[in-house]
Amino acid sequence: MSGIRQLSSIKAEGGVPISPAVFVAGHRRPAAKAAGLQTADGQRVGLHSLRHSPTNWLVKKAKVEPKTVQSILRHSRIQTTLDIYTRGDGDETRDAQGAFLKALGMASEMAQ
Repeated sequence: MSGIRQLSSIKAEGGVPISPAVFVAGHRRPAAKAAGLQTADGQRVGLHSLRHSPTNWLVKKAKVEPKTVQSILRHSRIQTTLDIYTRGDGDETRDAQGAFLKALGMASEMAQ
C-alpha cells in the first residue's frame, strides 16, 4: 500500500493521483538520471523513452533479432522498429570507419 500512497497527492492526503508534472519532476526524471540517462534539467523524459532506449539496446548491444524486437513493440512494419526506434552506435561506426581506412592502407589514427 505504501507504493500507492507515494504516488498519490500529498495535498489531497492520498485522495487523488499525483499530477503528471509532479510525477515527471519528482519521480521519472530522478529515476532516469539514477539509471545513467543523460538528461538536462527541464528536458522531457517521457514514457515513450522507455521504448526507444531498450529497443536500441536490444538490437545494437544484445544482438536480438530485429523481428523479435518488432514483435515485442508490436510494430506492423520492421522499418518502424529499425528506422525510428534504433540509432547508429558511435563505437561501431568508428570501428567500421577504421576498418575501411585500414583496407585502403591508411592508418586508422587519421579518422576522427
